[in-house]
Amino acid sequence: MTTRRAWRATAAGWVLLPPLLLLAGCAEEPDPVGRTERQTVDAYVRALNGRNAAALAELGPSGYVEVEAGAREAVAADGGKGITVADVEVSHEFGDDLASARIIGKQRGDRPFDTYVQMFRQDGTWVLSLGHAPGAAAGEDGKSPASTERPE
Repeated sequence: MTTRRAWRATAAGWVLLPPLLLLAGCAEEPDPVGRTERQTVDAYVRALNGRNAAALAELGPSGYVEVEAGAREAVAADGGKGITVADVEVSHEFGDDLASARIIGKQRGDRPFDTYVQMFRQDGTWVLSLGHAPGAAAGEDGKSPASTERPE
């Protein structure tokens, strides 16, 4: 009798185990709330092609300082090139909330275009790493930055 009970308990465990493992695996991945990495890259390329620094700044993190300046610099460097994207390679080497996206494509004149953009997840949406957090600029905390020069 004990053998039958043990067998039934084991069989019930094997029947219930796969659905429980499936549910446990689903619980680990949070549902996307806002823009995905790819949507952020696509919006980045559209803003560059349109030379639209304001649209590019909207892809930056809220509450950060100098986001608009970073957007203007990016538009000055790569704006209006007529970029067409052939591939986007996203990597998460430093955690789930940090991403590096390699954008591979062409620009006007059939010249190759290849660049990286850094992103992070803020409040469930992917934003471009533009500007810096308030108080993060060198010297704002009253401390001197470390010297990188060799002593003589």
